[in-house]
Amino acid sequence: MTESLIDQETRKALKEKFQAELVNEVQLDIYVGEQNPEYSEFTLKLCQELHEIDGRIKPTVHNNSKGNAAELGITGRPAVLIGWDQGYRIKYIGAPAGHEASGFIETISLVSRGESGLQPSSVEKLAQLDQDTTIQVFVTPSCPHCPRAAMTANQMAIAAPGKITAECVEASQNMELAQKFNVSSVPQQVINGEMDSIFIGAQPESVFVEKMLAYGSSRYAEILAEEKARQALAAKLVDNPTGAIKLTDANFDQAIAKYPNLVVDCWAEWCGPCRMVGPIIEQLAQEYEGRVVFGKLDVDSNQEVAGRHGIMSIPTLLFFKNGQEAGKQVGALPKPALESALKEYGLI
Repeated sequence: MTESLIDQETRKALKEKFQAELVNEVQLDIYVGEQNPEYSEFTLKLCQELHEIDGRIKPTVHNNSKGNAAELGITGRPAVLIGWDQGYRIKYIGAPAGHEASGFIETISLVSRGESGLQPSSVEKLAQLDQDTTIQVFVTPSCPHCPRAAMTANQMAIAAPGKITAECVEASQNMELAQKFNVSSVPQQVINGEMDSIFIGAQPESVFVEKMLAYGSSRYAEILAEEKARQALAAKLVDNPTGAIKLTDANFDQAIAKYPNLVVDCWAEWCGPCRMVGPIIEQLAQEYEGRVVFGKLDVDSNQEVAGRHGIMSIPTLLFFKNGQEAGKQVGALPKPALESALKEYGLI
């Protein structure tokens, strides 16, 4: 008997995950051929085992379908299309092995629910795309940062079905394509095959969205101007905030000087625990209005302040009393623990 790719413990965890998260069936169109036969075998086996775990995952194998594959823009083998029948344009060119397997599975879950998982502001911006746009994310199985980049591209394809095509390209299995775009470090992103669009690294969600707008919207300059105006308004420090305020490198020191009691939530868009803390911060900002001001600092976009205050992991909360840092708490703490910290550091 051939050894399974997915061990029993992982099968159990995936079964529970799929039972909790899958809503609709998800079609996996798998293209194999003479290219990379060992990786084709791996891909077929992985998809079949996922089907065995949950029958709503539906793999269909296309052997040597060169004409159809060319029409779909499939440039290498193996290749998997996820949810193509539902209008989602998501491709994996190369085996989803190593670190990429987790992102591959998470993408199946998102497609099943029809949810992108992006910030509402990102979805709103992507709705303004008026041109079909393709983003290729070059990855390798050993890169721990690649899944995040590939997932962001896939999420955008889910948020803008039919407008965005996301391709996760395994660089070592597609050397000719990787050489075409001078891939020397991963993840590397290319939009519409244009060399001047290339950006490297697992960038924040906001960077991906802005890049897509630059190449996929005729209103890009107008959208960018509107966004800058909104950001300037959001960063304005009012005397009595009624909710959490937006902090940046530009207004951080001013906020510390202005508000005697200030709590700063250091977060990032990609951080799951940060999203757990966010609603608690908003709730506390309303409950302690007039006594304590709460602010949110995106560490990806404001690295000067993050570096100055030694933010090494997120979420991190900074507590300021009369302009001085009174304390720091790291991790996704529950509301009672945060209120205890307010008392411990003399803010209430």
